[in-house]
Amino acid sequence: MNDNIREWLQVASYDIDTVHLLVKEKGHASIIIYHMHQAQEKLLKALLSSTDIEVRKSHNIDKLLSELLHFFPSLSSISQSVLSIHAYLPKLRYPYGDEIVFEEAIVLLTGFENSIEELKSYFK
Repeated sequence: MNDNIREWLQVASYDIDTVHLLVKEKGHASIIIYHMHQAQEKLLKALLSSTDIEVRKSHNIDKLLSELLHFFPSLSSISQSVLSIHAYLPKLRYPYGDEIVFEEAIVLLTGFENSIEELKSYFK
């Protein structure tokens, strides 16, 4: 494993830890979902780094996953989680007046956990 991949995995682990801590403390849902998005993005970029695809500056985890599906078709199993979390991105980045409630983060949590485990399995 090269240093670039190791760095992506390390910074993703910070986001994963933050998700768990904020869920435990019943933190702000928007921040929980933001860190879910960040963790998925960084793990997808780590996996992209293991291919010949250039890792571009992008926060579009749907597009990152699409690029990876050519190399790793089994990742289709996490597409629903990625799409569900990605759908929150505009609300997370810009004020829309819609409050994201804690229960929304909890609904996303199982899919998030499954996607993280699936992505991490490629680095074992």
